[in-house]
Amino acid sequence: MSFVSPFKLGPFVVDEEGRLYPRVPDKVPSFTVGWRDRLLHLRLARAAPGSSEAALHVQAVLGRVPSTAGSSGPGQRTEALALLRDIAPALPTGWEISLFADHRVRLDLATGLDLPMDATTLVTTVTLVLLELSPYLDVLDAEGIAAVPRSGAAGTVNA
Repeated sequence: MSFVSPFKLGPFVVDEEGRLYPRVPDKVPSFTVGWRDRLLHLRLARAAPGSSEAALHVQAVLGRVPSTAGSSGPGQRTEALALLRDIAPALPTGWEISLFADHRVRLDLATGLDLPMDATTLVTTVTLVLLELSPYLDVLDAEGIAAVPRSGAAGTVNA
């Protein structure tokens, strides 16, 4: 299959050298990735206009603290909340975990990128974030902070 450059790829335009650029110059490219039953919302943002530095911002609901009304056992909610207190200082630099009033647990993080980048660099960066996130998901799952059930989402890449 051959491509005529430039061509559109999701929220990007790919030039003849394989570099990615925002399809709409003033709009921040964003996309969603499914990982271990969670949706991660990713967006690219340039550090400053004309800068060759950018950041990949990731936001995801990692799960929900178990309810005391559920069949999860009387201590599981307390243990889950204690885990969140303990895990916050252990997160990598730039990662922030939040607890919402409805007991959903959200993660926000940012990682740096150099522009222009190609699709391989973007996929590699996203994959490294997912792999770095995995042990934290293991711990949350073990403590009953399971993924929030969701309906199918269009345009999602599931791994």
